[in-house]
Amino acid sequence: MKNAKTALFLLATQFLYVIGTIFWAIFVLMTMLMMEQADDMNTIQMLSMIMMYLFPAASIGAPIVSWILYHKRRFVKAAWIGAIPLLWVFPFFGFFE
Repeated sequence: MKNAKTALFLLATQFLYVIGTIFWAIFVLMTMLMMEQADDMNTIQMLSMIMMYLFPAASIGAPIVSWILYHKRRFVKAAWIGAIPLLWVFPFFGFFE
């Protein structure tokens, strides 16, 4: 293993993304119920829905890029790129607290 700390960090964050996907599905179902009233949504509500729908792209794309960087021995960049989807995961856990 090239760098054990970075590899463990990447694996742990990817585990959180899998768990976060479960919460994401719940939020998507809740917003689908809200879409019945989409004609009176303001810009901030629409942007927050778009950001929420981007979670799967971030949780798939960031780990792929981070493992590519890991194998190129750019461990710090790999850790930072791998942590980007945490911006979506931490609010999920805060909501269900």
